[in-house]
Amino acid sequence: MPASGPAALPRLARVEAIHVRVPFRRPLLDATGEFTHRRSWLLRVADEAGNDGLGEAALNPVATDVTAAALARLIREIVPALAGGRLPTWPELAAEGEPGRAAMAAVEGALAALVAAVGAGNPAAAEPAPIPVSATIAYGGPDAGADAAAQAVELGFDTLKLRAGFERTTDQLVDRLRALRAAVGPGPRLRIDAGGAWDLETAAERIAALEPFRIEYVEQPLVAWDLTGHAALRERVRVSIALDESIDSEGSARAALAERAADVIVVKPARVGGLAATMRIVETASAAGALVVLGTYFETGVGIASVLRIAAAMRDGRVLERPVGLEPAASIEPAHGLATAGLLVHDLLAAPLPIVKGRMAVPAVVRLDEPEVDRYTLERFEARG
Repeated sequence: MPASGPAALPRLARVEAIHVRVPFRRPLLDATGEFTHRRSWLLRVADEAGNDGLGEAALNPVATDVTAAALARLIREIVPALAGGRLPTWPELAAEGEPGRAAMAAVEGALAALVAAVGAGNPAAAEPAPIPVSATIAYGGPDAGADAAAQAVELGFDTLKLRAGFERTTDQLVDRLRALRAAVGPGPRLRIDAGGAWDLETAAERIAALEPFRIEYVEQPLVAWDLTGHAALRERVRVSIALDESIDSEGSARAALAERAADVIVVKPARVGGLAATMRIVETASAAGALVVLGTYFETGVGIASVLRIAAAMRDGRVLERPVGLEPAASIEPAHGLATAGLLVHDLLAAPLPIVKGRMAVPAVVRLDEPEVDRYTLERFEARG
């Protein structure tokens, strides 16, 4: 896909924007802070045949009011532009920073969903294989973590992500890992997400202590801005290092790879600018010998469906990731961090995206649960083509 974004804009009969505010089931603690709800813009495009596609523009949940207002301004400009046949270009939206990237993700997601909806009736179209996803084990004591991990494995997940970073001592983290491995055995892949909580010395000590537990990678051990520290940490430990919060754009991904700060790049398409930006990051990471794992930005089901389509595009593009934390001869597809709809009180979809044996199908069509959307809508407007 070219740098300017989608290759062509179909003739649209209607474009609608819906500003929603959906509560989390419980306050969510992330490396960027604690937040209680997800605010985002849903973008719906419909063609003259009645097909429609949905995309989502999501900012950092703790984005400032100024940033949120900038995104709202862009959405108000984009809706009539799309209805009038003008597709915003990547350069003009990239110049807007975080709001521009979010808007571009929504536009690309909606148009890709429309293309999928148009092709859904084609019996010759091949259905993408389901996408492997990881299960997140929340922070808690050893017994609670072990029980949650065992339940996830019983449901078919073979990759577990353990939230960490709150432990006061290395022994507390080791106790959690020991109990978890005792519960699930050596088979499931295990990721540790420190959320930027450690300094360099603490990270080196704790990661060294985790080596016996066969860790796939440790995510964001240091603060997001410290690429130099992450590069130094990689030289001191034998466990792969992943960056998540450090990767908020194509530029930051390139900087992290140039600095040799990561073995793994966690890309959230909603944060970096959608499909085209994600695929450019994947290409750069592949050339640098790094793995790319996709994640959500705690979006509704609309955003998750968009990322599932991007995961399928990565696979179709034969961007094969090298195994991390496994034997060199292994050839596996990494699990992506997409099983996040349950964090919200509702994903806003008429039919939830199912997770079967640790995998999610790539949906050809998703529909909104209109009464639930109405419940959480702050504002909506549309333009006709």
